[in-house]
Amino acid sequence: MHILAVCKSPKARLGGYIVMHEKVKKIVDEIFPMLVSIRRDLHQHPELGLEEYRTANKIISYLSQWQIEVTDKINDTSIVGLIKGNPGDKTIGLRADIDALPIQEENEVEYASVNPGKMHACGHDVHTTILLGAAYVLQELKDEYQGNVKLLFQQAEETVGGAKTMIKAKCLENPEVDHVLGLHVCPSLNVGEVGFNYGQAYGSSDALTIDVFGKLAHGAYPSDGVDAVLIASHIVVALQSLISRNLSPFESAVLSFGIIEGGSAPNVVANHVKITGTLRTLNKHTRLFMKKRLFEVADNIAEAYDGEIKVTIEPSYDPLVNADTVVNEVKQVATEFLGLDNIKVLKHPSLGVEDFAYFAEAVPSCFYRLGIANEEKEIKSALHESTFNIDEEAIKVGVCLQVLATLSLL
Repeated sequence: MHILAVCKSPKARLGGYIVMHEKVKKIVDEIFPMLVSIRRDLHQHPELGLEEYRTANKIISYLSQWQIEVTDKINDTSIVGLIKGNPGDKTIGLRADIDALPIQEENEVEYASVNPGKMHACGHDVHTTILLGAAYVLQELKDEYQGNVKLLFQQAEETVGGAKTMIKAKCLENPEVDHVLGLHVCPSLNVGEVGFNYGQAYGSSDALTIDVFGKLAHGAYPSDGVDAVLIASHIVVALQSLISRNLSPFESAVLSFGIIEGGSAPNVVANHVKITGTLRTLNKHTRLFMKKRLFEVADNIAEAYDGEIKVTIEPSYDPLVNADTVVNEVKQVATEFLGLDNIKVLKHPSLGVEDFAYFAEAVPSCFYRLGIANEEKEIKSALHESTFNIDEEAIKVGVCLQVLATLSLL
């Protein structure tokens, strides 16, 4: 049953949905100029993870203007707000990440970043604006639904995983949150389209460092040394075979090395090379297997050439797994709002990572993708590109979906 709990028949349910749909759409249309202004201001003043002080103060200012209670401020820049509807048993959390990236913006727009080397190239300014818009609408309608809505403005998604800190600080308690909804702008979908993953939505990530140790020697007499460059070269090439020869074709992993550094002079056999990269996988079994084989292969190669290695693996984010029941609910709302043709059920998860995974691990949740591309407006750059931008009509879609899905779940 969607939106209005008093609806008994399909006909009555549809009528109730249409009434609420129109109310929400009307409010969003009215506040849209304000939301565009908010988004452009946030875009113009990007802040990196754990440094989002201006952004956090702006969020608090807006919530205070709309008489929404701020219940917590975590690590200075993560903000928790609470909207209380009529007495009810459920609480729905809505999450937006607020940090930017260390990228120099190249867009020629009046709201381009004024902070050198910093840019909202991943759309977190949009996520924040959508959550603020949803907060405004849900506050306006608080007498028309039962239950509570928690507003989770999260720091440092791009760096240390601010979701873990928020959860540790008990942001999902008092009142206890039943479900969390999140979204991410998606340049591969047009504005007005949304994409859903059932189950696995994003992968896990591990940061890798392989230190290769050899023995110094003059370049004219390599037999006197142990060549760490040679060993490192064989390791990099051999480890790529883990994907093609050690994994089943039905499993997925990505192993990428981005930096190799070492040696002291062109005519000296190097005694140390450092290789750094990332491992991305979709499930725990593959993750453990790849780490084990990575060490075994690298160690055996080093031993074969009389060298040694040290492998350091720093776990990053866990896989993001959606709850199918919550996805069904949000997808149904989106279908009624946008039409079936605009709903994309995505066959494959992303091997990118997303720390919403920790909210989804804590409570049954749904994280979906919001289309923002528009070829006619030449808005098509990928995430993390210096020319990334959005069709701002997507803000309307995001706010309406977050509000209607929240009401449906309540």
